[in-house]
Amino acid sequence: MYLASGTDQQYVAEEAELLGLIPFFRKHVYGAIDDYRSYSKKMVIERILRENQVEGSALLGFGDGYVEIENIKAAGGVAVAVASDEAGCSGKADAWKRDLLIGVGADIVIPDFREHVPLLSYILNETTWGQRPRAHEPGKE
Repeated sequence: MYLASGTDQQYVAEEAELLGLIPFFRKHVYGAIDDYRSYSKKMVIERILRENQVEGSALLGFGDGYVEIENIKAAGGVAVAVASDEAGCSGKADAWKRDLLIGVGADIVIPDFREHVPLLSYILNETTWGQRPRAHEPGKE
């Protein structure tokens, strides 16, 4: 697994450590660097695919911004968009973010990770993997 963020590298690494995520990502934690021409999420995605010699269709990416959703889709991956209501913390998707993320190609839209069990069940269910409707919201069948 890989973690890529637009936040500065030192802060991404610190947050990953504080959240206990390092065992999952090991050395694959990427953040922004001073030379913006040497780092982008697109570059990280390309590097992941190249170094692991896998096709983009093997990529499952999560993001809350339209750029990473576009990057995931451009690589041929499945994009899970997080359209969180950050201000209200309602647990419901922010309608504006949801529409924006669907507009750039999100395959699945979630408001947050509270319902991670049905999300993972849906993602890992091989019988529906190739049959997913566009911008599906788990739990809203």
